[in-house]
Amino acid sequence: AVSYFGILVSECRYGMISKPNLAVLVVQDHQLGTNDCRGWISQSHFSKLKDPAGKPLPAGRFYQFRIAFDNLNAKGSFKVMGDEVAQLLKVDVVLPESCLKPSVKERNLLQKMLSREGRRFHGPAVLGIREVSENLEYKSSYTLTVHAPEDSLQLEILSAALHEVEKVTRAAKDGDYEELLELLGASEALRAEDEVQPDCTSVETLVCSAVLKADASGMMIKHPYVNGRLQSLLARWVYKACTSGGFKLPGFALADDGFLFVHQGKVVSGSDWIPENTALSSLACKMGLVVRYPIRMKEDLLPVRCLSTQETVALLSQHLANSRMQLGAWQAGKVVDIVEEQLRLEGTLVLHSRTASRNGGDFDFDCVCVIESTRFPRWVKSRFEDPAKPAQEKKKLTKKKSPWWNLPQVAMSARGNQIGSITDLITSCLAAGKPDLAYALVEELQAALDGLKHGTEPDPKVIAGIRKQVPRAPWLELKKVKKASDLPLHLEVSETDKVGRLYNMVRKEVEDLFGESAPLAHFKGLISGNPFSREMFEECQLVNKCWGAAVTAILETQQQLNEAANRAQMEYVAVQDKDSTIRGSALLRRNQAYAALRQFEDKSVEEFRELIYFAQKWAAGKKDNRSGWAQALLSIVSHGKGRGALLFQTFAQELVDSLVEKTGGRPVMIEVPELPDGQVVIEEDDDTSRIFLVDGDRKTLLVEVTSEGDVIMDGRRIKLVRPFPLKSGNGEVRDGKLIFTEIPQRPCVKASKCVH
Repeated sequence: AVSYFGILVSECRYGMISKPNLAVLVVQDHQLGTNDCRGWISQSHFSKLKDPAGKPLPAGRFYQFRIAFDNLNAKGSFKVMGDEVAQLLKVDVVLPESCLKPSVKERNLLQKMLSREGRRFHGPAVLGIREVSENLEYKSSYTLTVHAPEDSLQLEILSAALHEVEKVTRAAKDGDYEELLELLGASEALRAEDEVQPDCTSVETLVCSAVLKADASGMMIKHPYVNGRLQSLLARWVYKACTSGGFKLPGFALADDGFLFVHQGKVVSGSDWIPENTALSSLACKMGLVVRYPIRMKEDLLPVRCLSTQETVALLSQHLANSRMQLGAWQAGKVVDIVEEQLRLEGTLVLHSRTASRNGGDFDFDCVCVIESTRFPRWVKSRFEDPAKPAQEKKKLTKKKSPWWNLPQVAMSARGNQIGSITDLITSCLAAGKPDLAYALVEELQAALDGLKHGTEPDPKVIAGIRKQVPRAPWLELKKVKKASDLPLHLEVSETDKVGRLYNMVRKEVEDLFGESAPLAHFKGLISGNPFSREMFEECQLVNKCWGAAVTAILETQQQLNEAANRAQMEYVAVQDKDSTIRGSALLRRNQAYAALRQFEDKSVEEFRELIYFAQKWAAGKKDNRSGWAQALLSIVSHGKGRGALLFQTFAQELVDSLVEKTGGRPVMIEVPELPDGQVVIEEDDDTSRIFLVDGDRKTLLVEVTSEGDVIMDGRRIKLVRPFPLKSGNGEVRDGKLIFTEIPQRPCVKASKCVH
């Protein structure tokens, strides 16, 4: 049965162990130093966990786990307890009741299981680690800056935004594309298990990044595909910089203050002993605001005082003394060890459980970030001085149940709900100067957040009523703009719209950094000197036509749905002075049009992904003369009017290697993507070319092209292309032109009209 969907689909990417006889002790929350969803694992069993590369997990961290034992599932986070504690308790794992899914209350085992000593389980178990804490960075968001006080907006956030704009502008003008891509959020960090080849300077997961690093001429920034990617990245970055300030905040896994050790042959433990509204972390600031996304209201920015190591040691010593523990000479070093080994874990922020619950947090590896008093003193000070409204804490509701045969429905419902739209409506309320309406939506947002686990739903009447009273903030309409130059320099916003005013102050400082792209024909000589056969050219031509037809079909459908949604919106606005029946009908048509658009946008993401998989799988099957294949494909795509994306998705390494050779750039190795099993096979007869994905005995038709030029996918014609003659021969590019040495003609390649 599906007892808890999230457990069953979680990838334990930091390793798993299967034990024939694991000793598990389940106790009530806070017993033996546990807390809400946070347990212990023995040092000896932790040492057996290895990551996929066979390396031991880093010590001194917080670990998110999944475990199955005795027909039970459990999820939460671990700290590591010493083996002397485990031996004294005769257990390998200690779990609080809150980790079990479904909970013991639902299994009518509470009284039986949770006696004073808890309940022990011995038997087979599977345990995996899903996440390991590390120091993170969180980007700011307009849902955060909307809660900033006026003086912080003018003197702290604006200056931070302008500083980021200056860094991006300088990197672009200096041609420092490595720095630029990192600032724009495109660079991927090298994983510890990756091995860099001796003649390569880095491993790149983004082709665009690799091309720019390999190009010493600076010309590739004008390539339509590269320029389009940069324009998209810049537009996204400019929008965030203008609406959120573009700054980053230190991020952590939320952890508790529980401890567990042996002293004079006895187990000593504690939980929730630090004062409320205090925090333990690696930050140097004395005060801060703890932020957990999504932000429901200003009160979710929790003001805390940061404890130093010295203060923490003193508080723990006092706590132990109050429990009548005789410390003696043992105190000096041991308390410091407990603080360093069990409390100040790398990548964690420690809070009292009641403090954490004020913005909905628990210790199941929830992640938070901190607004530091050293960087934003006015903002932090304002929250400490603001009495604010009572926080709405997360409620422990009964979990929603589903039988195993509803697995597909559970999976579909896991995709998301109304959280984003309600959050944006709250933001619009604050922008319109109506905080009372924003607070009225907090309960509805919490219902949406609890929807998947508990089956709660927001009240549509409340949401619709508030939506009628509040205009949508104008800058929210700019989220999906693909070019920075399409973002207006000024918006008409009200004085109460903090984010809108920040947008107007920052947007005018951002330049058009990349300009327009050059024609694809300017890049047709990127790869040269590699002979290829007529059959290779024909196959590349076939794949390119299928690619272009599929991309065009997707973009044309999206354009049609966009136009329909815009028409429906205009019709709805035009009948605002009509009676309620006409307005209701227009509203329904508008909602249906936008729902169809959103549904297709979600679907098109998957369609593009499958299209890329197809192209990459086809290219992966070309083991010999890959540079020749790349040159053949380049000779085709460079005559089109699109962006030439197909070459980047198929023979990117060959393109990069050629760039290094021609421009003297730095060698870069592109990470090979993981692809589905099987191989792409092209079969031809007198009338039709068919492309199959062959996996063992299974043969799946992907696309077919008839001699009349029909491109057929999923049994439907998606495009009619110009027929082209087929004849064997060899060819190569000379002086930027395709020459066939064994036939007296050049192929006629019709330019694609699609943008891809």
